[in-house]
Amino acid sequence: MIAEQDLQAAVAEGIIDQAQAVRIAHLARLRLAAQASTPPRLGDSVTAEAGRAIDPDDERFRLIGGFNDVFVAIGVGLLAGALLGLSRVVGFGDAFSAVALVAAWGLSEVFARRMRLALPSILLAAMFSASAALLVAQLTADRGLPSVLYGGWVLAAAAFSGAALLHHWRFRVPIDLALVACGGIGVLLAVISALAPGLAQDYLNLMLLACGLSVFALALRLDMRDPRRLTRRSDAAFWLHLLAAGLIVHPMFRGMVGSAGDFGTAKSLIILGLFAALGVVALVIDRRALLVSALSYAGIAVAYLISQSVSTNLSLPLALLGLAALVLALSAGWRGLRRALLPVLPLGRWRDRLPPVELGRA
Repeated sequence: MIAEQDLQAAVAEGIIDQAQAVRIAHLARLRLAAQASTPPRLGDSVTAEAGRAIDPDDERFRLIGGFNDVFVAIGVGLLAGALLGLSRVVGFGDAFSAVALVAAWGLSEVFARRMRLALPSILLAAMFSASAALLVAQLTADRGLPSVLYGGWVLAAAAFSGAALLHHWRFRVPIDLALVACGGIGVLLAVISALAPGLAQDYLNLMLLACGLSVFALALRLDMRDPRRLTRRSDAAFWLHLLAAGLIVHPMFRGMVGSAGDFGTAKSLIILGLFAALGVVALVIDRRALLVSALSYAGIAVAYLISQSVSTNLSLPLALLGLAALVLALSAGWRGLRRALLPVLPLGRWRDRLPPVELGRA
């Protein structure tokens, strides 16, 4: 919206008269009111208007713009079920993947490209990629493929990634890049399993961790190109962070948790220390996915420590209470913690590429 002082300056310079200034201000208010009543659509660029800054600490991403998104998403699910049922009833079960592939693309033209509905676009992107992988798996089944293709899993994963990349080229749905990464990780793991099955089994957690760090680096690169989170890059980075969090946290903690029998105080303290370190990283990059993925392991550690001083019946509810207090405290004090933490860290030139600690508000 045009600032009032700019309008008055224009009146003073004789560019417009006072009546015109009033009408311009009224028109701007009507436009902003109309925009406020319209839910954000997938792919829309969010900008700061009327002196109101978009706060990146809110970590917004477009999932549901309105109940119509939910309504269409239900329709997409029903369509997928109907196609599967019909293809099997008429004796063409193998054709389901091909029909679903075509249907997902056609519906994406309507709901992702033209109507920009967020939730249906996400479901259709996943449906298109999964259908491509299933179609390739069906076509290559019992074909006597080379062992390096690991029974067709390499081709299926490559088809999944390629379909997601094609969908991204056409429709720019934020989750597409995360689906591309999923397919690429599947290809890598399948090739390693085919060439060195013992290595894949012994070092699976390490490989998943390496993949997670790679996805995390890609997500961080997107975030740093849009530190104020005004464009679709931020939405794509959100899904990549969500994928990376699971690939980083679960392999890291799984080996430490092990069986319940050898879980001790030292291991609990180490887990809580890693949780705190992940919390610092999450605060610096202003993404909560790492903490969400690590909450279950932190809960196990807290429950064990509590069980050492109270009865078993009380340990679980007290652990849940402690985690609830932690999550709510982080939610309420997130901005304050970032404001206190970022200035004392030696971030150097990276500081300007991170989400700002606090944005000015009108």
